[in-house]
Amino acid sequence: MPSNLEYIYEHLPSRFRREDEALFLKRFLHVFGVEMDNYDALFDTFFEKLNPDTAPESFIDWWLWSLFGWGWFPSWFTLQQKRQFFQDIGRHYARRGTARGIEEFLRAFGLHVRVFTRPLYWGEFVFGEDAWTMTGPLSIVVQVFPEAAAIPADQTFWGEFVIGESMIANPAEQVERADLERLLRFQWPAAHTIMIEDKTIPVA
Repeated sequence: MPSNLEYIYEHLPSRFRREDEALFLKRFLHVFGVEMDNYDALFDTFFEKLNPDTAPESFIDWWLWSLFGWGWFPSWFTLQQKRQFFQDIGRHYARRGTARGIEEFLRAFGLHVRVFTRPLYWGEFVFGEDAWTMTGPLSIVVQVFPEAAAIPADQTFWGEFVIGESMIANPAEQVERADLERLLRFQWPAAHTIMIEDKTIPVA
């Protein structure tokens, strides 16, 4: 397939080409031909940018921000995790604000949670280990479990002490409480009340 330069030049009136013995006109048109070749290459490879398996990270960031308004990721988020989030963003929006949607959305960021949208009691009796003073239909409880801490396996903390080979590990590379609240604000249904029960903190 001829380049855009060759196409443009060959489709000029023959008089122009006949008089262009020094190829000045062809060299002048080279700039436009290269620019059009670049546009053709972008068009031909655009499908790769929409494919989560081949999309570059810069395009994923731009696409999520431009179309969905999402531009925050933890510092430890890998490109593979971004690709998966990019692939699932439509489902996250479709289930936004539901119990299942909250659980799946937080799981994408390494948070293991359980969401309750109704109280666990019947009459004066309470079922299970938890009970909350949520009696209305607009209350949501989000339980965060220890598995939510996305800390590498070689880290072991006890109080302020570090055990094992985790001296070189970075304990900040996990979802903090502020990150959890930021993620929940995206999922927060209008007029609802959300209570976070953090089970990652041991109860004395």
